[in-house]
Amino acid sequence: MKILMLVNWKVEYALQKPDGKQPPDYYVKGEPYWFFRYFKEPVQVDVIDIRSFPWLEQFERTKLRFYVWQTLQAIPKLHGYDLILSHGAQSGVVLSLWRRLFPGKAKHILFDIGAFNSAAEQGTALKIMQMASHSLNGVIYHTGNQLNYYKKCFPWLIDKSKFIPFGTDSDYFTRRNEHTGTQNFIICVGYQKRDWETLIRAYWRLADRLEGAREAIPELRLIGKPDEAHQKMTKQSQKGKINQLPFLPLEELIQNIQISLFAVLPLENFNYSFGQMTLLQQMALGKAVITARVPSMVDYVEEGKTGLFYEAGNERQLCDRMFQLYESEQLRSQIGNAAAEYVQLQYNEKKMALQIEHFIKEVLEN
Repeated sequence: MKILMLVNWKVEYALQKPDGKQPPDYYVKGEPYWFFRYFKEPVQVDVIDIRSFPWLEQFERTKLRFYVWQTLQAIPKLHGYDLILSHGAQSGVVLSLWRRLFPGKAKHILFDIGAFNSAAEQGTALKIMQMASHSLNGVIYHTGNQLNYYKKCFPWLIDKSKFIPFGTDSDYFTRRNEHTGTQNFIICVGYQKRDWETLIRAYWRLADRLEGAREAIPELRLIGKPDEAHQKMTKQSQKGKINQLPFLPLEELIQNIQISLFAVLPLENFNYSFGQMTLLQQMALGKAVITARVPSMVDYVEEGKTGLFYEAGNERQLCDRMFQLYESEQLRSQIGNAAAEYVQLQYNEKKMALQIEHFIKEVLEN
């Protein structure tokens, strides 16, 4: 089977595996790409990423919100493949529109990460997505609640769609023996779509509570890209200590996660997939995680056993959860151990890959 995959990020095309990068972010010619290495039957996979001319790339990402140049590179090659996989609607909508006019022999499956247009229920963009989606042969989604959105806005896709839980590389993200013990800080990792304000305000409440009890106030370590307003909040804070760090190399990031007390994943309430990779990597590393109860998380956390929920935007409840974990080393250890085992058994990359392979076979046979 020959597969062409269009991904909505940049990939390093290398002669050998580069250091410090995860499989989705690099492609070594002649070696299985990403999760395809777990397929039972061998496949040939070629990858086209979003890179183009700098000015065009910026325009496509920030203005158009979909990638035309990527599709233009793919179109002349379509006849040489059995299957096209688009990861995200941004990498799939233009090709889907093309295939409405020129179907061709290759089938087309979309990994619908963002619920087409961020689960919008009206507008011009939705109409374009609806028109394009009729040419799709299959849809894979990682957030169970997206099915309700399809029922409302894309009913013709229900029989073509499949919920397949996202899985992380549990062999890579596993507890390292060299990183033992913890330091007195709470970690939050995120480069986009994080509810920094709720987290910072909850941390201020926690600092007030611990100061009153004369306990050591943990540092809040933010690794990522808070926007300008939230950067200002951290600088103005007189409560506790907020340490803001930029992007970290992968191994350094893992070390920070492992020596933290626990992790917080503050998310807003969107009905599409985001935050799952960060969540599962931290769980696989044996860390107790507090996350907002939003659609992208509810399929992946068992409350009180493999993680803790708070209602999105509720800073008081988030503070209570943070205090609960800070006060109990036993609870942190109990949840962290259960989370690591949960990912190892249920939400690993191999299990995801085998379900994807089965779905692909169904699509091709139909």
